[in-house]
Amino acid sequence: MAISPKLATEVEQRARRIELILMDVDGVLTDGRILLLPSRDGRIREVKMFDVQDGVGISFAHRVGLRTGLLTGRTSMSVVARAKELRMEIIEQGSHNKLDSYEKIKVMARLEDAAIAYMGDDYQDLPVLRRAGLAAAPANAQPEIQQVCHLVTQREGGRGAVRELMDFIIKAQGKWEQIMARYRA
Repeated sequence: MAISPKLATEVEQRARRIELILMDVDGVLTDGRILLLPSRDGRIREVKMFDVQDGVGISFAHRVGLRTGLLTGRTSMSVVARAKELRMEIIEQGSHNKLDSYEKIKVMARLEDAAIAYMGDDYQDLPVLRRAGLAAAPANAQPEIQQVCHLVTQREGGRGAVRELMDFIIKAQGKWEQIMARYRA
């Protein structure tokens, strides 16, 4: 996780206040590649690849009482299926104005900016990243995105970046032992 030592305490304090973790999909929860497959009926099916470790991180977040959600510009049945499988609370797709969607989610969730983390990787995420209490980006996010974020993961989008963020927040909140207790012999 890339955090300057001078800002580490501030970033951990921000992470302690988080109740809801929102994330973009393409480039964050996936590596950004989209596979389009023709079906026998002539339609095109979209396929996305998700990282299992990211899913485990999301389930860990739920286990310690954190809420999660997706905020994405594209619409995909693959995204709905993955979000339901992971029991994610919020699925906001087809958002052409992410800040407006974020504000609606914030009202619906009854939270202030300081209680919301957002992970994004590209320019359309900038308005939300500037507003969220904890702004994060995967290692392969655009440089301008990384500059406005409180933390940048070592892992890339679709390759464990979400897991890294989840682990950081859980540890900052002092809840890591709740996760590890299940796995001790």
